[in-house]
Amino acid sequence: MTSSLVPYHYNFYRSDKPIPYEEVADLGDAIDLKDLPTDEQQKLLNSMPQFFITTPDPEEVGYTFVDLESHLSLPNEQNLVNKEFHAQRLLGVTVPEFKVVPCKKTFKTPLGKVNFTYPCLKRRESEFCIYAYIYYPKGLDQFIVNEMMACLEFASMTAAETASYTFNSTSGSPIERVIKAVPKTLEIFKSTFSNCVSNAETWDYLKHDVEYGVDYASIKLTDWY
Repeated sequence: MTSSLVPYHYNFYRSDKPIPYEEVADLGDAIDLKDLPTDEQQKLLNSMPQFFITTPDPEEVGYTFVDLESHLSLPNEQNLVNKEFHAQRLLGVTVPEFKVVPCKKTFKTPLGKVNFTYPCLKRRESEFCIYAYIYYPKGLDQFIVNEMMACLEFASMTAAETASYTFNSTSGSPIERVIKAVPKTLEIFKSTFSNCVSNAETWDYLKHDVEYGVDYASIKLTDWY
């Protein structure tokens, strides 16, 4: 399922006039604008347009839902001694992130090749997800593990419905809506999982050694570009 409030292209820049100089490659023969005399710097700056960065409204950023069955690779997955870990995605949305960084371009000017530094907008794609998790002791009988995994799957299905409903019924940016969905999703998951595993005969012996809950994570999908 896909929801895109606006297309995945944004008008990053606008300027008050065209650039008057030809863009060229810096082959080691260009000088940085800041290294020119102050009066020459000012002349070139006066001839260049002013650039303005226009970032999208956070609430209008496009997003795509992630298939809940696709592989989940958490960035800081914990490996505890003598513990097994399992996680299940409950909600995932792919969104673009933005940041402003200094960029440099070289232009052929009356003073020769000059490097201009200007602000530019970089983006990357990330997944923001809510996931259920469980830690349990290593070496458990497989029958017991299977019982817990069945309860994890059942509770995850119920919690995923809650996460999706809360996400779709709240306002804000996609990231804000993911975070807002966590408390109710956690409540539903823990109550459903607890009710399920309480029917297992071995649960009273294990419950103090098993940790389960819901959390959210940011997963980088691409580098900045």
